[in-house]
Amino acid sequence: MCDQDHFEDDRKQFEAAGLVTRKQFGMMLGAGMAMMLPRVANAAPVTDGDVTVKTPDGSADGYFVHPATGTAPGVLIWTDIFGLRPAFRSMAKRLAESGYSVLVMNPFYRTKK
Repeated sequence: MCDQDHFEDDRKQFEAAGLVTRKQFGMMLGAGMAMMLPRVANAAPVTDGDVTVKTPDGSADGYFVHPATGTAPGVLIWTDIFGLRPAFRSMAKRLAESGYSVLVMNPFYRTKK
């Protein structure tokens, strides 16, 4: 009645046939969609890098990106349960290209960088 007993065997058989799994399809779809995103119109050149913020209970890691010249309003991006990952870095960079200084922090720095 339950497919869980045969899942691993079915997966191996599926991959041996050279077919794409749902996970592989999802990763390819996500990468394809990211490549299709248009560039920001009149995108400003940006400077980016990883930062470390000292707190009373440790050092929080983050990502800071801002326009290469001039001043810009600030934006703080607070990540979701998966922490600081490439998707948030990409969002921050797109905002910075539009003229914002963006800081993305890892709220889970106490457990994992």
